[in-house]
Amino acid sequence: MVATLKSPSSPKRIAVFVEHFPPYLGSDRSIFELSKRAAARGVKIHFVVTQPLRYLYGQRPATWKYKKNWEGPPPKVHNNISAKYLLLGKWMEALWLRFPPLAYLITLIPFTTSALKEILRFKPDVVVCAHASPILGVVAYLSAKLSLRPILMAVPDWMSAYAAGLMQESMASLGPSLLQMVELRLYKLADRIIAATEFLKSLLTDYGVRPEIITVIPNGVDPDQFSPSVDYSDIVQKYRLKGRCVVLFSGHLEEWAGLSLIYDLAKRLDSDVPQSHILLVGSGRTVGLLLNKLVTSGLGHMLTHAGFHPFNEMPKFIAASDVTLCIFPDTPAAHAASPLKLFEYMGSGRAIVATSVAGTSEILDDTMGVLVSPGNVDDVCDAVVNLCRHPDLREELGKKARRVITQKYTWEFLTGRFLEECETTLKS
Repeated sequence: MVATLKSPSSPKRIAVFVEHFPPYLGSDRSIFELSKRAAARGVKIHFVVTQPLRYLYGQRPATWKYKKNWEGPPPKVHNNISAKYLLLGKWMEALWLRFPPLAYLITLIPFTTSALKEILRFKPDVVVCAHASPILGVVAYLSAKLSLRPILMAVPDWMSAYAAGLMQESMASLGPSLLQMVELRLYKLADRIIAATEFLKSLLTDYGVRPEIITVIPNGVDPDQFSPSVDYSDIVQKYRLKGRCVVLFSGHLEEWAGLSLIYDLAKRLDSDVPQSHILLVGSGRTVGLLLNKLVTSGLGHMLTHAGFHPFNEMPKFIAASDVTLCIFPDTPAAHAASPLKLFEYMGSGRAIVATSVAGTSEILDDTMGVLVSPGNVDDVCDAVVNLCRHPDLREELGKKARRVITQKYTWEFLTGRFLEECETTLKS
């Protein structure tokens, strides 16, 4: 039976601002999953999609094919969901590569104008913005206020710290400083805020955002999609994983996500658990250097890089693993993060080795996985070796993790909280 809205004051139409439709990254994935389930409850959802800042600025990883989404009309994902792509012409894309500051200011004009037209046409009760980026966040805020709609701003991560990690710069450098200025201003102007972690709520409060407008709604997972019962036989066959203890590292294959630990882990596993194998799924700028280092050191046989795979293939990769890794270093961005892969690992009932950064520790404890201090390579290796040697412990931890997921972190459950927050925003 499909649930319906119970409160007469609940929003019936919601405009959702994102950078990717269908979702491509975690920051848009959460809002999409909540919106899809809200649509199943009878809410009309309209996605307004701006081109990502990273794309316009020229940081376009070759493995990311999301531009193909813009070549035709938005796909139909539900009868109650529609979408509109806001795209720049080729001359504006060229201007971004030559004069970014000027291009940015010019971009805000057509994007805001088009977004305002979409809002006036769709007539939403509430505007929701997936994150406070300099383009998406500003366009969402301006179009909401010009149309006299309340805005609910999501905080999936600490955007400026995340950008600093990507650019390999300090938070005090010009780029991250400007991003943080825009980010904080938008949060202070928002009518309501949903933060992915308590750490993010505390962080925003420390920067002067009113705590009474912030509600914490964590990430989640579909436990039917990410399940121990998923058939992963083709993954085992393709990557020759039969009889091996598979250690999975997925997502962003970058230093800021813990990639630097993989070489030491491969060396340790080769020595202590030679029947194990590391499987990398994802893409990153430095993964090639890691692979070359492993081959040069005679450790190439310990690891397979499966490359980037779409979201709908990830349940099979996770189900094919025995030990999963969520090993972020001790950085501001890592502490603020609420990694979706953590929830997907838990939903799949897999044993997890994770570093005890703030966002992860809010979800995972020692009864559901193995938590180690961030940056402690030996502890990570010890934990993985121990789990590879003890299948009963892996099974016990995985079952407990999945039990918690099905009780507290399903998208279906979190959608109720999301709609309640939309209703509160409507009344603000």
